[in-house]
Amino acid sequence: MRILVTGATGFLGRTLLSLEGEVEWMGCGRRPAAEGIPYRPVDLADHKAVAALVAELAPDWVINAAAMTDVDGCEKDVLAARQANVDIPENLAVACDATGAGLVHISTDYVFDGKCGPYGEGDAANPLSCYGQLKLESEGILKKMERVLVVRTLWLYGYVPQAGSNFLTWALRSLSSGQPLRVFADQWGNPTYICDLARALVALCGQEARGLLHIGGATFMTRWEMARELACFFGIDDALIEPVLTRAAGLPAARPLRSGLRTDALEAALGRRPMSFAEGLQCLAAAPHFRRDFPQFAR
Repeated sequence: MRILVTGATGFLGRTLLSLEGEVEWMGCGRRPAAEGIPYRPVDLADHKAVAALVAELAPDWVINAAAMTDVDGCEKDVLAARQANVDIPENLAVACDATGAGLVHISTDYVFDGKCGPYGEGDAANPLSCYGQLKLESEGILKKMERVLVVRTLWLYGYVPQAGSNFLTWALRSLSSGQPLRVFADQWGNPTYICDLARALVALCGQEARGLLHIGGATFMTRWEMARELACFFGIDDALIEPVLTRAAGLPAARPLRSGLRTDALEAALGRRPMSFAEGLQCLAAAPHFRRDFPQFAR
């Protein structure tokens, strides 16, 4: 199976391309590639360039890991957010339809308002932010495709060298340096281990899965609880973790507070449940690249 990953130098993209198995990986994006990644530079906003690349590489699937995920940044720059989160997926959809390739599009729990999560695939969407609205719009556009799988996910954590920071790496670096950590105690979700997500995506491509699926971890918790469990696991003083309310932060974009994603359909498709937060931390702590770059937390 040949899979092309967009946004290949990002957190999810790098994780996918690091997986071993019966997959021929290819990556593409606008930023320079890391050494060792099979990669083609392309402006994903250029529909002709995208069409030419997909036709040339002829992947079985394209996994779209390219997005503008800065929720507050989307509120401030709607045009850039629309290009990244709507126009680019549409370009990929046209290119994939022309070649017969399948498209996996990564969406978000921010399509919901966070009043009564966790949510199933059939629950009504009601986004509170520009980011959520644009992601929902992209989902609607892609429904017209013949081979498409939209995957909503949330709260990705883990570690990949050269990728940007995520909640886990931010918290570990702050706590290990003795800095207080202010964490939202009223935002609920299910943290998703990045490697578990990546493996699930590959498995779903192999099954020719289509439609809409939710992928999230098995543990439903607040961000504050997440930080405390992280500190406990790695033996860090959790007295540095201060619970705060979202409204006190004065953020530009509204957040879905009681969010989370139900994974019943995913479990039926894969025959297993996603990793719990504790299981994800155990896998992370045993990973060679984590042990190398965070030796103080090696287990």
